[in-house]
Amino acid sequence: MSDHLLRLIPTDPAWVPDEMARRRAVRVLHELAPDADAITAVVGGTIGFVDAGGNTERVDCPGCGAELPEDWWQAELERAYRRAFTRLAVVTPCCGTATTLNDLDHIWPAGFARTVVEVTNPDRGWLTPEERDRVARALGHPVREVRTRV
Repeated sequence: MSDHLLRLIPTDPAWVPDEMARRRAVRVLHELAPDADAITAVVGGTIGFVDAGGNTERVDCPGCGAELPEDWWQAELERAYRRAFTRLAVVTPCCGTATTLNDLDHIWPAGFARTVVEVTNPDRGWLTPEERDRVARALGHPVREVRTRV
């Protein structure tokens, strides 16, 4: 049986909330997913890629909407990895849009972060915009929801 993860990450990959903000976010998520197996907030030493795992379908250009070639995406991800994900700027090969790996249209959502607030087996669907805003206010920063099956 696989686990389902609901992960909330700050929209700014380098942003790290203080411990009290992380605790507030965990409390809000306990209200929103009371039947979850576990809810934690973790801060990594470096920025990491928070992906949708088996849910990942493709990555699209935010400029023109074209599906980005998988080999281009993987090469850019590898380049950024070698720099500990501190330089995420890219120019898309389809239309030349200057953007970041974090701001590409990941289908399903994904992103880069040092901070991850994670709900294991939340026993519920996606958060509503209002619920996501509650977590963002508790954390003190806008968040992106990433769903992963592991």
